[in-house]
Amino acid sequence: CTFIPPNNEYQNFGIMAAIDHINALKDIMKNYPQFQSLPKIYGGGSYGGYLALMCAKIAPWYVDGVIDNSGAGLPPLRYVIGRDLNLGDAIMSEDESNSITYCYTETYWTRKNPNSPYYFADENYLIRALLNKDHLILQTQKNKDIVYISYHSAKDDLTPAEYKIQMCEILKALNYDITFHLIDEKDIDGKYIKDLTHGCGIPDKALFNKELPKMLEKLKDKTFSMKEDSISYPCKNKVFTFKD
Repeated sequence: CTFIPPNNEYQNFGIMAAIDHINALKDIMKNYPQFQSLPKIYGGGSYGGYLALMCAKIAPWYVDGVIDNSGAGLPPLRYVIGRDLNLGDAIMSEDESNSITYCYTETYWTRKNPNSPYYFADENYLIRALLNKDHLILQTQKNKDIVYISYHSAKDDLTPAEYKIQMCEILKALNYDITFHLIDEKDIDGKYIKDLTHGCGIPDKALFNKELPKMLEKLKDKTFSMKEDSISYPCKNKVFTFKD
């Protein structure tokens, strides 16, 4: 089955959704300029965590902090070209009929036809990859003061922890303020951290209640403003530029 988003939208995975978040921020700041002096913090779990990290990539000058739970260091291809891979976004099983239904979100991407305008080329993958040392170096040239807080299960079955570990090591080497929680069995308390599955069973509300005060404490003596800028990321034979 196919899930079709409203308004003729489709699963772009990451880029368009992150741009929507940045545009929403700019609209808020335009209509409520008194907020411009406040820190701009993005956060979420799973895809929400990935989008928060992606906002820091495509518009680092609009990001002061990121609170991420289980965002993918590398984009899971099942959500981009799932039909080509015979891997659904979601799986529905009917025990009585012993059948399995694979569900996909509407997308135009494909790897089957290199001549298609919707061909998901290596460049399209690279721009969506958060684990990219060269891109992170370029990011730090635009904003080296982003504060990161990140969680990931050591046994995440959807987005491997090794990619997040490598990404966080690069961020640390670039002198970002980063707190990384690699969750293992010893960390399960049954209340905040419930298991080692993707997301660790941590509700977004609990995540923000715990980590937002820590983030605000780190940012309390800093000044914030809104400024326009641009950033370009080389990806093999293409260069992706994000600008106001």
